[in-house]
Amino acid sequence: MLFGGDETSLNARALANATGLRVFFGFLLMLVLSAGFYAFRHRKQFFGYRASEGDTYASATLRMWLVILVWIHAVVITALMIFEV
Repeated sequence: MLFGGDETSLNARALANATGLRVFFGFLLMLVLSAGFYAFRHRKQFFGYRASEGDTYASATLRMWLVILVWIHAVVITALMIFEV
């Protein structure tokens, strides 16, 4: 006996914990994907050229690509967590 329980109850708890974590990371993945799609639909408003003195088309595009790269990493890491748990 380990910690006052038998082996089958420990396996059941581990399976329940893994299932809960998969549900959590699945929900988190849906949130990250929906945030990315929202940002994509409103990209002109968020990342568009603003015609101010320090803003150029290149800096506007760079802002957009930086957010896209962070979003892609968030999607990949969250999706991997679903399968690693």
